[in-house]
Amino acid sequence: MMRNPLLYGLLLLSQFAFSAGVQDLRQLEQVAKAFAEADAGSDGFRYQAGKADPRLRLPACAQPPVAAWPAGQKPPFTALELACAGQGWRILLPVTASQLSVGYVTTRQIRAGEVLQEADIKLAPVSNRALALQAVRDPALLVGKALRSTLPAGSLLRESQLRLPQVIKTNQPVRVLVQGNGFAIGSDAVALGNAAVGERLNVRVPSGKVISGVVQEDLSVLIAAP
Repeated sequence: MMRNPLLYGLLLLSQFAFSAGVQDLRQLEQVAKAFAEADAGSDGFRYQAGKADPRLRLPACAQPPVAAWPAGQKPPFTALELACAGQGWRILLPVTASQLSVGYVTTRQIRAGEVLQEADIKLAPVSNRALALQAVRDPALLVGKALRSTLPAGSLLRESQLRLPQVIKTNQPVRVLVQGNGFAIGSDAVALGNAAVGERLNVRVPSGKVISGVVQEDLSVLIAAP
């Protein structure tokens, strides 16, 4: 009587596999290795694919098996999935994870003044320790920011290279709000420079006088009266 259901299942599968052609386990390991190496650093880890169980007998896949990380799991992963749609099998191969120094890099050339979008950045390993200390690891600190200078694809992003996008341009009409203790006076003005939200901006009011205030979220310029 067969007491080990796993061994029994392997024996049944092996009988079918020998009649239909047996999957080369070395090919599975090569596919897994290539997938793990190509994905290195995308989640902050490097993965080394393990070996397939030599007792495993699978029907040969006509096309190279497809590798992917198991659905519903979060890094660091402990296994990757190999599947053959034609034969209907799916297995897990063990992987060993090691943490990397990572940072966000540009996915394309981005010109000075362009505002970063999610598609413009990706996580990548950083081998230089000094640069790794300056690397940005939180995408929220990047998306929506503008570059101070043009960067080619693959450039490591650092906070010193970024600024808030300029929302007011030179000669743009703006609304000035002068606020004091218990009063507020509004006036039209013209911007005398470029500025981002939160930055100081010189404006010229209708009288010709130049005054300075802070750019607000609604693009008005707030001036605090003494």
